[in-house]
Amino acid sequence: MIPFDFEYYVPETVEEAVELFAGLEEAGKEPLYYSGGTEIITFCRQQIIKPGALVDLKAIPESCLLEKEGDKLVLGANLSLDKISEQVDYPLLAEAARAVADKTVRNRLTLGGNICGRLPYREAILPLLLADAEAMLAGPEGRRTEPLRTVFDKRLKLAKGEMLVRLTVPRAELDLKSWSRRRVKHGPVDYPLCHLAGVKKEGYLALAVSGLCAFAFRSDEVEKVINDTALAPQDRAGKTVEVLPGPVRNDGRSSADYRQALWQKDLTEMLEEMEGAGR
Repeated sequence: MIPFDFEYYVPETVEEAVELFAGLEEAGKEPLYYSGGTEIITFCRQQIIKPGALVDLKAIPESCLLEKEGDKLVLGANLSLDKISEQVDYPLLAEAARAVADKTVRNRLTLGGNICGRLPYREAILPLLLADAEAMLAGPEGRRTEPLRTVFDKRLKLAKGEMLVRLTVPRAELDLKSWSRRRVKHGPVDYPLCHLAGVKKEGYLALAVSGLCAFAFRSDEVEKVINDTALAPQDRAGKTVEVLPGPVRNDGRSSADYRQALWQKDLTEMLEEMEGAGR
């Protein structure tokens, strides 16, 4: 039970949602967009946040799309992670979605909620960063479509009142040679200590990671190091520590030293296996 009152709205179009949000913001209601809602409900119960209004996006058909559009796969921001894990013909994304929580919770968790929420892991974004996905955003200034890597830096960079409508992935990216490993402490539904995902395209290795630092990331500097084949895989893995975009996470679930050891071990194995694949 949420221990305070709030207003609740269920718009049916993107434009209605944006207009509602703007009006509620002007009225001082401190609104939040609401998708799967698991994180918002938890934080409201703990009174970490106290919005005066919630704008539920689940009734917007455009944000629930799962379809092929020309040479792209369209993923609505309100697709549940369970639906993605079972119905999306994109193995790396399906695997990443399946790793988040258990099936019951994944029925409520959404792609947009995972990417835009306050929790730092955002594991569903890893394959999308690797696939050069595009994000459609909508807000008071209208709609814009941007490369995901342009608008994601530690978190999705949304302007005031903006919402994530959908993501599109080039279909040519869906079947690239891929590799992933997810390390946890207490079991498969635990948050990751290190979740590493990689793809190989035209001889170039790209990777994205969650859990290692305080945010999910894909780094050009790290990729420059791992693609320097003049060095042995183990040496490259060790050298990446010098160019990580932030300090290795150190918390009650794992020391930084242990996370770093997992990272270097898994990255070495990824390099050995992907470079031995001949693709």
